[in-house]
Amino acid sequence: MIQTLRYGSRVLASGIQVSNDTRVSGCNNNDIICGSSGSGKTGGYVIPNIQNIDSSLVVSDTKGQLERRFKAELIAKGYAVYTLDLGNPARSCGYNPMAFIRQYPDGSYREQDILSLARLICPVQQHAEPIWDLSAASYVAFLIAYCLETEPLVNQNLIRVGDLHRQFSQPNGYIPFLEWISEHPNSFASKKYFEITANRTADKMFSSIVGFVNVNLEPYSFQEARYIFANPHSLNIRRLGQRKTVLFLNVSDTDRTFDQMAHIFYAQALQILCSEADSNPGGKLKVPVRLIMDDFASSAVIPDFDKIISVIRSRDISMSLIIQSLSQLESMYSPAVSRTILNNCDHILYFGSQDIETAQYIAARAAKTPESVLSMPRDKAYLITAGEKARLVDKITPYSTVANIQGSIGK
Repeated sequence: MIQTLRYGSRVLASGIQVSNDTRVSGCNNNDIICGSSGSGKTGGYVIPNIQNIDSSLVVSDTKGQLERRFKAELIAKGYAVYTLDLGNPARSCGYNPMAFIRQYPDGSYREQDILSLARLICPVQQHAEPIWDLSAASYVAFLIAYCLETEPLVNQNLIRVGDLHRQFSQPNGYIPFLEWISEHPNSFASKKYFEITANRTADKMFSSIVGFVNVNLEPYSFQEARYIFANPHSLNIRRLGQRKTVLFLNVSDTDRTFDQMAHIFYAQALQILCSEADSNPGGKLKVPVRLIMDDFASSAVIPDFDKIISVIRSRDISMSLIIQSLSQLESMYSPAVSRTILNNCDHILYFGSQDIETAQYIAARAAKTPESVLSMPRDKAYLITAGEKARLVDKITPYSTVANIQGSIGK
């Protein structure tokens, strides 16, 4: 088996592993795992790669089963293990997105960081009038900046931002903010304040903006959210790239209330890890990081994901995107964006589905008919490696151990 001490390898199928050192494999480390529910994606890909782990890992854990099964084993291997549990916040570690907004030596906050977080909270949707979303994001940027510049550290979180929003959006609610604004006219919060108050003169427009913000900030008003976003013991995302760490991310598959929070985490984690890598000699993370994202295309869109996945390879960040079909991916992202995502994943593992569009794509790569792809045996999968024809491989028996998976590294 060929592998480097730093990178190790990952398991793709029975008897088939691939080096995570791109100089050895000649491919990037991004994978798409495609298959319908029950086709074996977790047992045939996710579990073997947790067992074969050689890097830091963020892994979707919808039912909490992966954490229960592997936490003790990972700790015994020397990993730090955390659980961000959006399905059961009372048992979650903390996560404060505002803690990653950087400060300059003079104490001022980086405006681009504030705007980036605001745009994650109020993303621009794919509709004809983005002005509403952009205005909502500008308003949330004001609230975040004001919170950072006026509140003690313990209150600098999205729970408090929601409180400020409810106060400001009331009739004459802006009046209590005026004294501080007048004393700090050059602050970023003041600049955004004057943009917002200009819109307040147009009652209908401001009401529409408030409506957009209400929807996006509502989850932070729930009592359960305080366990995560007001928790003083919060996750340090940068640590993923500094020491071997596993984060289990639990999002309910029946209650989609906190889906947007999960995608804020993913987007912010990718931004922070890229920044962490850029600050290191050689522009790489000290410890490579893989994100295994289950149900990637079934909930909220990660802004600019097509651009992000195009630039992470050199920083030793990689993605495993688990989807049910290519049409599902296109329904969340545009066809053009979906193609970019697909083209930046050098390994595609197809576990089977009844989606015609996906079958046609696999058939074209395998020189087979769509009918033969749709009737593929349940214990088989198609593996596509960049530059190669798709080949039929054996699925890994669910819940088998890596010790029982024999074979050499393949492309």
